[in-house]
Amino acid sequence: MTGPFRFMTSVEAVQLTGVRASSLADLHTGLQQVDGSSIYHHTHRFYRTHSFLGDTPLSDFALWVGKHLQESALGEEMAALDLRDFASVRELRAALLAKVESARDVPDNRWLRRVPPGLEFHFCRAVSLVLPTGLSARNIEEFMDAVERVDTTSLYHHLIEAPLHADAGRAYRNEFSEWLAAALGQTDIAEAIASLDPYRSDLEGLRQDLLAVLQPQRVRRTIARVLKRHPPASGVVAAWFRRWREGA
Repeated sequence: MTGPFRFMTSVEAVQLTGVRASSLADLHTGLQQVDGSSIYHHTHRFYRTHSFLGDTPLSDFALWVGKHLQESALGEEMAALDLRDFASVRELRAALLAKVESARDVPDNRWLRRVPPGLEFHFCRAVSLVLPTGLSARNIEEFMDAVERVDTTSLYHHLIEAPLHADAGRAYRNEFSEWLAAALGQTDIAEAIASLDPYRSDLEGLRQDLLAVLQPQRVRRTIARVLKRHPPASGVVAAWFRRWREGA
């Protein structure tokens, strides 16, 4: 990934798939049938659309299993799946299927027990339209400025949405790190951003986590520019700043 980094965002349209579930058996079949955009929608929509994340499980599957099927233990297990562990929607689908399959041999025929009419699970899918934000970056300073200004849905797109739908084999699991390392050679910053947990907080919290990584770099560069224009007169001060620059 070379050239300027162009900050993109996405707008989602939600569509019904026509697939629905009334039992664990139906849910298992539906998880196998629907395309990846449906798995993605039902596990990520809370994070994308909510500015504050409480204790509610961030999974439509877990909510339905626990609340309507009244399989609370299974619902908790599905809610406990850590989205950070899955590099693709394919991997996430496999983990969800494994959780549901673990309940196949539950007693009292609960595998086939159906919810009352009207409480079925309706599989939806998210269709994303990717759009430019108008912001781009050619260097680290412009990149920092854009991260401060861009809408949080753009951060979501580059750090979570696009990587989940990308092919495997990339050096980093997010597009920011890919560009910083490939285009600017900023591997330290790329590694620091790659180590962030994008699901730790809400999207505004994610911006603050990014800025916490980027701000020290801005301070170093600002001081370096000032010193280049106005070198310190004192030999002691000059020596101190020389050591600082070497350490930075």
